[in-house]
Amino acid sequence: MCAEMRKYMRLDKYLEILHRAEQLKNNTRHSWTSSGRRESVAEHSWRLALMAYFMKDTFENIDINKVILMCLFHDMGEAFTGDIPSFEKTSEDSDREEKIVSEWIGTLPEPYRGELAELFGEMKAQKSEEAKLYKALDKMEAVIQHNEADIRTWLPLEYELQLTYGQRETDFCEAARRLKEYVNNDTREKIKKAETAGYVKEAVSDITDDASDGNDRNTGKMGVIRLVLGACFTNCYVVYHRHTKRCMIIDPADEAGKITECIEKNGLIPSYIVITHGHTDHVLAAADLADQYNVLVAVSRIDAWRLLDEELINDRPYVEKPYRPVRPSVLLSEGDEIWLDDIRFSIMILPGHTPGSMALRTENAIFTGDTMLAGGHGKTSLYGGDESAMKESIKRLKDLDGNYIIYPGHKETTTLDAERGGCPNIG
Repeated sequence: MCAEMRKYMRLDKYLEILHRAEQLKNNTRHSWTSSGRRESVAEHSWRLALMAYFMKDTFENIDINKVILMCLFHDMGEAFTGDIPSFEKTSEDSDREEKIVSEWIGTLPEPYRGELAELFGEMKAQKSEEAKLYKALDKMEAVIQHNEADIRTWLPLEYELQLTYGQRETDFCEAARRLKEYVNNDTREKIKKAETAGYVKEAVSDITDDASDGNDRNTGKMGVIRLVLGACFTNCYVVYHRHTKRCMIIDPADEAGKITECIEKNGLIPSYIVITHGHTDHVLAAADLADQYNVLVAVSRIDAWRLLDEELINDRPYVEKPYRPVRPSVLLSEGDEIWLDDIRFSIMILPGHTPGSMALRTENAIFTGDTMLAGGHGKTSLYGGDESAMKESIKRLKDLDGNYIIYPGHKETTTLDAERGGCPNIG
C-alpha cells in the first residue's frame, strides 16, 4: 500500500461500519409515513439532521455541524437493538443500548473512536446547547411524523401523548418552545378534523330501509345490521334473509365476540363470510368466525393472497389480538354471484383502494367496502392503491342505472344519487 493510502481507514473496516449502519434502513420505528408504511430509523435520523440544518439561522451562536452529527448518530444503537417506542422503553433498555453503542465505538479506529465517544458523552450529559437542541428536535420530529400519518395508525394513548411529548426537552429556549406549540396546533387540528370526518361509532340494529326509494323487490326479504368495530371504526354488516334467517358477514373487522353476540341475539344462521378487500381493519375477526361457524370465506381472487399474509395484516399498530391467516374458499371475479337463499348479490371488482377491492350489488343496495364512502372514497396511498384506478371504479358506480343504498366500509350509509354530485378523496 502506498504511503498516501496509509492515512485512510482500512476499507474492510470502512465497509463493516456501513454494513452495520445499513440496519437503520431496515429497522422500522413505531411511526408511520403519510403514504401508509412504517418509517425506518434511518429516515428519522436523516430528517432530524435536516431539521438541525435549517435551524442554523435561529441558533447562530452554537455549532450546528455538531448538532447535525448528533442527529445522524443518536440512534446508532438501534442498528443493534431495533426501535423500542418511547412509551414502552425502560431504563434497562436504555442502559443496554448505551452499552452496545459504547462497545461499538470502542472497535473504531482513531480519530473516530475518540470523536464519537466525546459526542455521545455530550449527548447523554445534556449540558451543552448543542445537545439540548438535538434532543428537542428529536422529540419534535416524531410528533411531526405522527401528524403526517393517517390518524387511524395512532394508538389511543397517542392522542394525549402527541401534545405532551417533548414538552420538557423543548423548554430550554424560546425558539424550541415556539416550535412545540406550533406543532401542537397541528396536532389539535388533526384530531379535530378526525372527529368531524364522519366515522360512525354506533351499531344499528336494522338499517335496510334508511335510504330506500320504496321500489326494491327485496325490501321485505333483506335485513342489514351494522356493527362498528375496531380502532378504525370499520362497518361490519350482518346481512340476513328475514324469512330463512340465513346471513352473511361482510367485513369481519374485529371483535369477533360482538359479531357472534349479534348473530345469536337475532337467531341468525351464518352461510358466508365475505371480505370486500384485504386490509387489516376489515379482516381481523375472520379466522375466529370461520372456525366457529365453519362457513365459506369469500374474497376477490386478486386480494385473496392478503388473507394468507399474516405479517402484512399484523403490521398495523392497532392490532391487539394477532391475526391468524385465513384460507379463502370462494375466489370471486367480476360478474360472479353469491346467493343468500333467493337474494342475489353480483360482484363488481373495483380496483383503486386495493387491486382486488370488490362490491356486492343487489336489487337496491351496494356494499362498497372502502371504494365509495359517504362524500368520498377510500385512501389510494396505501400499498396497492391506485388513484387512476379508483377514479375509474367510482365512475363505474356512478354510471349504474337507478339509485342504490350505499353501505360503505366506514361512515354512514348514503345513496348513489347523493354521491353522483361529486366524490372527492377524503383519505
